[in-house]
Amino acid sequence: MNATRIKAGGFNLLPHRQRDARLARRRRYIEWTAAALCGCVGVAALVAWQAFERTSIDGQRAELDRKLATLASPLAEHARLTGEGSNERLQNARAATLSEPLVHLLDLLDALSQEPSEAVVVKQLRQRGRDTEMFAASTDHAAASAWLNRLAALRGVKDASLSDLHRTASAMESSAAIELTANLKWDGPAEKPKASAAAHQKTRGEK
Repeated sequence: MNATRIKAGGFNLLPHRQRDARLARRRRYIEWTAAALCGCVGVAALVAWQAFERTSIDGQRAELDRKLATLASPLAEHARLTGEGSNERLQNARAATLSEPLVHLLDLLDALSQEPSEAVVVKQLRQRGRDTEMFAASTDHAAASAWLNRLAALRGVKDASLSDLHRTASAMESSAAIELTANLKWDGPAEKPKASAAAHQKTRGEK
């Protein structure tokens, strides 16, 4: 009598095949569980490392904030002093620029007051920025030229010229026989130089 064959769905189900299937399923479960555990361990390690880095970064940030807090007052004071110094320099430069015409005028008046002779008499003086215009009367052309040369030697004078030289109607009755216009153009630093006494003495010696 032949052995009875058990069929289910067209397949023979023998005891060793069922055992092999159970073992295969068990191995797959074990592999899936091990993979899942490895994944969980990796994620946990990553989370722990990120938490450690975050804690370290937070500590460094807190330390930096403390240092900045201690430097805030000195930095603010330095910024204030720097701003005040800059404003003071700007104000000084502006004041020097605005006072420059007055400085030039004072230098000119000082030089005129120390003129060695009365051969040239200034009748009118006009100051426009760095330009000075003087209307004067002189005894002759030579005296007017010498007078202009002395003024041209003042520090800060860039150019000096004479114009409108003509004899007055009362030339026969006055020693001031020539009327003239002198023009001075100023340049240089905005400071108040003084005409040196040595220059006037030298001028007297040349005459």
